[in-house]
Amino acid sequence: MLFITNKYLKPGMILAKDIILYNSSNFNSLLLTKGQVLNNTFINKINYHGIEGAYIESEAFADIEVDSYINDVLKANTLKTVKDVYYELKMSSGKVHATAIKQLSGIVSSLITEIMYKDDLSYNIIDFKNYDNYTYQHCLNVATLSISTGISLGLSEGALHDLGMAGLLHDIGKMMIPLEILNKPGKLTEEEFDIIKEHPVNAVSLLKDLVPYSVLSAIQSHHEKLDGTGYPYGVSGSNIHFYGRVLAVCDVYDALTSDRSYRMTSFPSEVIEYIMGCADTHFDYEILKSFLKVIVAYPIGTFVRLSNKRIAVVVKNNSENIMRPVVRIINGDGTVGLDVDLLYDNKYMNITITDMAYDYDNSGLEGALKSTYDMKLKL
Repeated sequence: MLFITNKYLKPGMILAKDIILYNSSNFNSLLLTKGQVLNNTFINKINYHGIEGAYIESEAFADIEVDSYINDVLKANTLKTVKDVYYELKMSSGKVHATAIKQLSGIVSSLITEIMYKDDLSYNIIDFKNYDNYTYQHCLNVATLSISTGISLGLSEGALHDLGMAGLLHDIGKMMIPLEILNKPGKLTEEEFDIIKEHPVNAVSLLKDLVPYSVLSAIQSHHEKLDGTGYPYGVSGSNIHFYGRVLAVCDVYDALTSDRSYRMTSFPSEVIEYIMGCADTHFDYEILKSFLKVIVAYPIGTFVRLSNKRIAVVVKNNSENIMRPVVRIINGDGTVGLDVDLLYDNKYMNITITDMAYDYDNSGLEGALKSTYDMKLKL
């Protein structure tokens, strides 16, 4: 299968995976089914719901399989439970009930079980972007990434549970901030940003008698930075709770790879480069190393541009170096070439990935997709 963005979806392409909506009104709605032949109506539906693209069948890439990181039922249940907890807070004059926390605790246990027994912890970010409510999606993503990073760090199941709870609840304090500030498309004033910076403290106030101290500490410190330039208290180094340092990496990564009213999404590879550039100033380097074993810079099935001007498709990731995956070359005439391991193939040691390629009007890419559409790749 290949991941094709909206811009290049065409009638006649065949879906290789179900497209499911996880929106705030229906948390598990099947929009289109695997095997469905796309037409203009279906493509318009995909665009209408803000879905970035779709996985498409291809004989030339039939060996590529992309499984959901979290099964669809658990994903839907998690989103619904998070929504219920946050909505209840909004409707009950700033109170969170113990029954809601108990529900979230059960969800976190299920997430841990699901993730711990995965054969591959690699997190495919495309799996998580088909939602219409950023808050619930972001909470799920941060919890999932935090648990996965914790597993990579070798943490106990109890620690993983604390991380998962902190991930699901880390932004609950934002429910006490006016929407016009949270969703403001332009730059925040200094006064508005001061209000935003209160949300970790707000969360601790809401949850102080409901969750363990370690969870509170993680939530309170998830915006602190190693060099002391974070908020709300400007603490630094080892004074920042360990769980908070885990959350910090996961929170920034998911925020920057998500489309917001005030900022366009960035490619995973761009965000990873940014985060790596902030190692030892904003982020804990040891935690970051474990995080990088979980995340992928270039999701499987996506097009990339190489420094030799060739277009390729990612077919496998190397956990030893996520910036250098195995790719399958697309020839200029749209035919499929050889697989190349950018990490271990000596002939390609000087070749790098320069960008994600599927959003560019490039003759090689257009040729590959045109050949796909023309059935040369037997889509």
